Formats: sequence, structure tokens, C-alpha cells
Amino acid sequence: MTIWIDVDDLIGYFYAGNRPSGIQRLSFDLACALIDAGEGHIKACRHGPGMPGFTEIDWVDCRTKLSDAMHGAGEHGPVDAAVSQGTDAVAELSAIRRAARGLPLDLRGPVARIYVAERNAFDGLRHFGIAQVHALRAMRDLVVGSWRWVRPRRRIATMMPVAGVHETLPADVAPEPVVVDRPVQFAAGDVLISTGATWQFPHYGAQIDHIRAMGVRFAPFAHDMVPLLFPEWSVKATTEAFERWARGVLTRADVLFANSDATARDVAHYARRTGLVIPPAIKLPMGASFPRAIDPDAPRLHERPFVLFVSTIEPRKNHAGMLRLWRRLIDELPAEQVPDLVLAGRVGWLAHDVVAQAENADWFGGKLRLIQGPSDAELASLYRDCLFTVYPSFYEGWGLPVTEGLSFGRPVAASNRASIPEAGGPFCAYFDPEDMNDAYRVISRMILEPAIVAALEDRIAREFRPPSWADSAAAIIAALGDGREAVTALSDSTALLSRTG
Repeated sequence: MTIWIDVDDLIGYFYAGNRPSGIQRLSFDLACALIDAGEGHIKACRHGPGMPGFTEIDWVDCRTKLSDAMHGAGEHGPVDAAVSQGTDAVAELSAIRRAARGLPLDLRGPVARIYVAERNAFDGLRHFGIAQVHALRAMRDLVVGSWRWVRPRRRIATMMPVAGVHETLPADVAPEPVVVDRPVQFAAGDVLISTGATWQFPHYGAQIDHIRAMGVRFAPFAHDMVPLLFPEWSVKATTEAFERWARGVLTRADVLFANSDATARDVAHYARRTGLVIPPAIKLPMGASFPRAIDPDAPRLHERPFVLFVSTIEPRKNHAGMLRLWRRLIDELPAEQVPDLVLAGRVGWLAHDVVAQAENADWFGGKLRLIQGPSDAELASLYRDCLFTVYPSFYEGWGLPVTEGLSFGRPVAASNRASIPEAGGPFCAYFDPEDMNDAYRVISRMILEPAIVAALEDRIAREFRPPSWADSAAAIIAALGDGREAVTALSDSTALLSRTG
């Protein structure tokens, strides 16, 4: 039996030049752990046009490039250039994103990078020369992507131009052959795992039907059901895509994985409500291995004391609530007692209003700061230097920033909704995200009473032992080979490790 991991959406995210969000981090770390554990029996692939449309990729090359893109500053520029955009820029970028959704995946990234690089150059930013280089690279990728789209049978399966089919790179670059565009030869009994955001692919269900007819089992991953539970927090196109994915992909699952008990319950609730036959989701232990160690000598990115909020800006994450809460802190407390609030993440959908509010308030006279698309090194520095983190989301499938913050030893003031208490365990101070008085009570106490934060830090240091991604991979392998029992036992043991005390 060979286990194949479809990483196509992860590669597409790289093409788009985006910093990884929670789903991309999970997909990458889980793929690394699975392939490391597979001893040659677990391989990576991507899908494209045609039936079945799956091609094997060179995982070593792919892994290196993905790791470089996620962990380094790359082409995203220094953090100083990634501070709050004006509302006009956000609105313009949103319009371009809407238009770009009509383009093939291989063309979206280059077009987006041309726009960003040319805008930076035109605006006269300090890194004019670098921006022009980025634009030229993106234009190159646009030409390459267009050629791939016109000639789909020659679609490149790896992330950057490399050797063709049955060719090898020079010995000093890659001594082993690099196979590109080799169709996956599925065999009966094989398994295809899909850990990423496959709701963006409208014909994915048909491709799964094709390989299931060959005797291949299909094991997708449910990260959350938020667009179906709360469509008001998503754009309509995403809600429609999610509905299509739930009906066309989840119903084809032979084994279904979930990142939390909350997500597993949501899937079961959706199946009951719609009458669809979806297998019960197996909850996996979620790894928490942030890859970048803290450099004690790295310079501070924010000089004054601050509280950190790591998240894409979108309505569900409750940034508007945090802005109101910080305004109340500023109004009711002496200025020197109010730390800054640093928002770290990209500006997502339906975020124009909250950015406009911040701009209209002049970013609270410097008490509020937005750092867009920070690298892993920059995030590590922010975690190192913050007083604590906040995560006030209304609903999550898991809550990676919570476990990420805890991995850095930082307490979290967190929402008590959905899966977030699963992610945070006894190491967070919880509040009702819809009750701003409750949120104010919790967060203001953590600001004004350092002993509360110190006690949580001490408990985190003594007791926080999250599962590793190797544990997650072992649970998947056990589920695919021997059913639920091994997964349940491993999930229980790893949960006990991280929740003791």
C-alpha cells in the first residue's frame, strides 16, 4: 500500500506569494511528518486537469522551497515595509483579488505579485530596486504559468522550473534524478490523503470518483465547517464552494480526519441536517512544533510593551471587538498602563471596515499597529517580546495561534468558543467573545496584575507538552491501517500529556 498526499493547494498558496495561514502550516508540517515516517511508502502528489490528473512531485525539492518560503523573509520584504495600509489600498487590493479568482490557479500568484511589486515601486518605497526585481520575477512566472495553462499536458508538477521528464539536474545541484510530471500509478489498496483547502477545486470530487473506482481509498481532512455554519462571516463564493466541497468531497471519504472534537461534531451535525452520508470524523492529535526558535539577540520589532494578536483580519476573528476594548482601556486607564496592541497577519476578506476604523482613529495615537504578512522569524521575535497574546475569535476549527503562542511560553487571553479551549487547555485565561465586559475584565486584569501572567507562564513551562507532528502522522497511519482504536488511544494519551495538572 502506498499513501499519497495531495499537496496541490499548498503549492498554489506558495505561487500566490502568501504567508502560510493555519491550514497551510498544518498541511506542510503534517506532510513532512508523514513522509518522514513512511519509509518510502508515503509520497507527495498534486492534481491538475484531466482524469485522474494526479502527478507525483519531487518532495525533497518541494519541501525545501516551501520551507524557505514559509520560514524566511523571502520576497515579502522587511517588516518595516509591512505596516498598516490605507483604506484605499485595501479596497483596491480586494477588487483585484475578486477579479483574480476567475484566473487559473497557476496565473493568480504571478498577477498578484506584479500588482504588489509595481504598486510598491510606484509609491516610492525605500526598496524601489527590490520591488522592480520582484515585478520582473513575477512577469517571468506569469509567462511560465500561461504556457502551462495553454499546454496542460506539460503542466509542471514541481514548484519552480526544474528538469523535465526523466531528466536530471547537474550533479552539484541534485545528484538524484528529479521526476517531473510523472502520472501517479495508483494501485488497488492505495490511499489518497487530502489535508489542505480542497474546497477551491470544483472538479475534485469527480477526480476522487475516478481513483476510488480503481480501488483507492480517500481520506480528506475537515479543518472547520465555518462557512456552512456562519455564512455571514464568509464571502458568498466561499460559502458556495464549501457547500459543493461538503457534498462532493466529504461524502466520498472512506476515512475522514478532523483537527478537533468541535470540528468532528460540526461535521456530524451538518450530515444530520442535510441527510448526507458522511463518515464520522476521527479527531487527530494536533502537533504544535513552531519551526523557528527564538533568537535572543534578534532586534525588537516593537519597542514599547505590547499585547500580540496573530490572525488574518476578517470578521470572524473579532478584530473589531479588540479595537473597541483597546479604546476602552485608553479611555479608562492612565496612558502609561495601556500596552500597545500589535496585529500580526494579512488583511483578509470583509476587513475594510475594521481597517477604516483604525485609520479614522489614527491607530489610537500609536497604541495600535498592524504588521502584515510577518515571516516566521518576525513572528518568533513578536512572541518573544510580547506581554501575552489575545485570540478573541468567535469560532474556530482549531486555533493554531493559541498553541503557537503557548509553544513560545506566552499565556493567551482566549475566546471560550468551539475548539479554542481544546487548543489552549488550562493554560489560557478565557472569556466570552460576544461579551465585551467579560473580555475587558480578563484582559485588563492580565495587564494590571502581572502576577496572573507570571503564574500562567510558570504553568506553561512546567506542564505544556503538546503532541508532535510525528504523533499526528502516527495516528493517521494507524487509522488507515487498523481503524479507529489506535487513533483513539493515541489521541487520549497525547491529550492527557498536554492537559495534566
